[in-house]
Amino acid sequence: MSMSDRVEVDKSAVVNPNKTRLRRLLEHFRRRKLIWIISFNILIVTIIVIQITIILVNKNKRETTSATLSTTTLLTTTTSSTTRGQLISCVVTNNNTKWKKNAITIAGEYGQGNALNQLNWPSGIYIDDDNQSIYIADSGNHRILRWEFGARRGEVVAGGKGYGNAIDQLDYPLDVVLDKAKKYLIICDQGNRRLVRSSRQNSQDQQILISYIFCWGLAMDNNGDLYISDYGTGNVRRWREGDTEGTVVAGGNGQGNELNQLNEPNYIFVDEYYSVYVADDRNNRVMKWKKHATEGILVAPGQVSDKNPNLLSRPTGVIVDRKGNIYVSINGTHQIWRWSTDAIESDPVVGENLPGSGSAELENPYDLSFDRQGNLYVVDLSNHRIQKFFIDLDCNKF
Repeated sequence: MSMSDRVEVDKSAVVNPNKTRLRRLLEHFRRRKLIWIISFNILIVTIIVIQITIILVNKNKRETTSATLSTTTLLTTTTSSTTRGQLISCVVTNNNTKWKKNAITIAGEYGQGNALNQLNWPSGIYIDDDNQSIYIADSGNHRILRWEFGARRGEVVAGGKGYGNAIDQLDYPLDVVLDKAKKYLIICDQGNRRLVRSSRQNSQDQQILISYIFCWGLAMDNNGDLYISDYGTGNVRRWREGDTEGTVVAGGNGQGNELNQLNEPNYIFVDEYYSVYVADDRNNRVMKWKKHATEGILVAPGQVSDKNPNLLSRPTGVIVDRKGNIYVSINGTHQIWRWSTDAIESDPVVGENLPGSGSAELENPYDLSFDRQGNLYVVDLSNHRIQKFFIDLDCNKF
C-alpha cells in the first residue's frame, strides 16, 4: 500500500483524552455539587420541621395542662385546702362528686405501735398543702407527727416523751392545726385539759394558751382566729391573739338538745362566712351556727320521720364544701356520709357497711379533711391509720 493510499484519520473526530477526562470530572463534580446542595437543603428543611414540631408539641402540652386545670376547676365547687377551715380555692366537690372506692394508707401502714412508721389511736389531722404534708394527733403515743406525702414514716414535732403535764409533754392530744402564718402548732392537749402552742422552728418555744378546757376539735378561719370545741361544757369558743378565755360562738347554754345548746361537741368546721359546723355527738346531729347567731340550725340529719330514720348516730368528724354539702364520719356505720343542702336523706361516699381493715373499709372513722385536689382524708381510728380516698375524676366528668 502506497503512502497515498493511507486513509488519513479525521483529526476533527479525535477527542483529546485529557479534555474528555476533564469533562467527565467536571460533570462528576457538578453532580456531586447538586447532590450536596439537595442534601443540605433537605437537612435545613428537616431541622426546621423538627423545631416547629417541638414548638407545637410544647404548646399543645401547655394548652392541655391549662385545659385540664380549667376543666378540673369547672368540675367543682371548691373545697377547703386545710382541715376544718382556711378555705383556699382549688378543686372539686359538689353533691355528685365521687371518690375511688379503694383508699391508700398514707400513714400507719405498719399497724398499731409507737415506731415512727406506726400510729396508736390517731384522732385529729391537719393537711398542709403548701408543704405537702399532714399533721397527725397520734393520741395513744401522746405526740404530734408531721408526715410528708409519700413518706414511709413521720417525724415527731411535739410531745413523744411519754404522757405527762410538763410543757414538752402531751397527754392524749385529740387535734392539731397550724396558725395562719404556719409558724406554730396549736394542740388540743385533752388529757391535760389545756390548749398548747408550740413553735415549729424552736421546740423550746411552747406556751399554754388556755387552761382548764376539755377541748376536742380545732379550726382556723381565714382571719387567723382559732375555734375550739369544749367537750366538757358544751360550747365552741373563738380565740383571738390576746384573749384569755375567748368568745362563745356556739352553745354556751349548758349541755342539752335545744337549738341553743350542744351536748359533748366533737370536731368542728368553719366556713368562709365564719359559720361554725359542729358534730354534736350526744345529740346525734350536726348543727350550723351562723356568725353572731344565738341558736343553731339543724343541718344533718335534716327532718327526721318514720320514712327517714335518723342514721346520724354519734357523729364525730365534719367538713363542708362550698356548696354547703356536709360530710360526716359516723362510728356506728363505719362510713362517711354526705348531706346535701336542704336534703332530708344522705348517702355514703366512702366506706363499707361493715367494719374492716381492707382498702375500701373503715373502722370507727374520726376526723376528716380535703386537700386542694379534692381528695378525702379519713382518720381510721381503730385501724390506727390515715386513709386517702382519691377523687374519681372519671366519674365527675360532665
